[in-house]
Amino acid sequence: METISRRQSFSEKGINVMSEKEKIIVFSSREICYQSSSFFANQMADAFEDLGFDVQVCEFDEHDDLDAVFQPLYGQKYRLLLDFNSTITRMVEEDGTPVLDKIDGPFFDYILDHPRVKQTLTMPLGAAEAVTGGEKRETEEILFMGTYDDPDSIYEMVSLSPEPLKTYMKELIDRRVENPVLPMEEGFLQLLKAHGEELPDDQFALFMNAMYPVDAFIRDYFRKAAVDELLRAKIPMRLVGEGWEKYDHAENPFVKREKPVVFGLSFEKIAHADVMLNVSPFFNHGAHDRIFAGMANHCVVLTDKNPYLDRILKDREHVLMYSLKDIHTLSDYAEELLTNRPLCREIQNNAYTEFKHKYTWEEKAKQLLACTLR
Repeated sequence: METISRRQSFSEKGINVMSEKEKIIVFSSREICYQSSSFFANQMADAFEDLGFDVQVCEFDEHDDLDAVFQPLYGQKYRLLLDFNSTITRMVEEDGTPVLDKIDGPFFDYILDHPRVKQTLTMPLGAAEAVTGGEKRETEEILFMGTYDDPDSIYEMVSLSPEPLKTYMKELIDRRVENPVLPMEEGFLQLLKAHGEELPDDQFALFMNAMYPVDAFIRDYFRKAAVDELLRAKIPMRLVGEGWEKYDHAENPFVKREKPVVFGLSFEKIAHADVMLNVSPFFNHGAHDRIFAGMANHCVVLTDKNPYLDRILKDREHVLMYSLKDIHTLSDYAEELLTNRPLCREIQNNAYTEFKHKYTWEEKAKQLLACTLR
């Protein structure tokens, strides 16, 4: 990346750097949905550069010559190394030496789904403001940006799984439908205890990975329930993302479907919307990045609540939270936002202020850098 000639020095922002610029590498070792990994990597790289570091973005996949990717990095000293849902942690040389052991610097894997590792720092992703800015349209529609699949089809796949996987997954689905904020790991531990079973950590992790269809089912079961509820109340929906042609009310006159866009363009759509729905029961003790994308772009986020969001955001001040256990609260709050424009604007302004204070990419970069000083 080219360095920016004018930027505030990192020391001015509260963390000292050496007179000679320290080096940082931001990797993108795998692509995530809607090309978001590359977007996140470049946003973080820009933030580190703005803080006065010499930053290199390294994007690759399994088809690239990995020797050519990593050999130039060996023996170099770095302030930190960063990747997203990294594949690098499993890479080894021919002699069995882990690749990361040959690069001098602390490595951070920004895990975007289920971390089960010895030490984690819970840190939401940052967000970006739309490049073009957004002219708000006071329409009666709710924007939802995200993927959908038919939950019945996912359940059929679960039913075809071998035992004991099938029984475990069906029981986990029942538990998580009953309690939408129950974490997958905790639910599985409860299930094993009820069966009088125990698993060593390595097998537990393998089962967690194999039971991904549970997360997929829960995601789409509640996304369907949320959209169904808004349509029941005759609130127009604008659905942007893969798979919505599979929704059984896709031709409803209150539904407008749009093709998905790459991640970087999603902010433009959010910037032109007044209210955006979030349904992320698989982030039941975390926060989906679309929440901060809404806050960054003056769009009220109507989100399912969970204990983590209760801690970091204020209901009816930064976002508006509904309950998946009582889905009727969703349509009640949606109608309130669409008919009470002063409340809508107040939440948008408060949320934007909170975003600028805590959830910019620069703030995320400073949090990671602070970890290297511990």
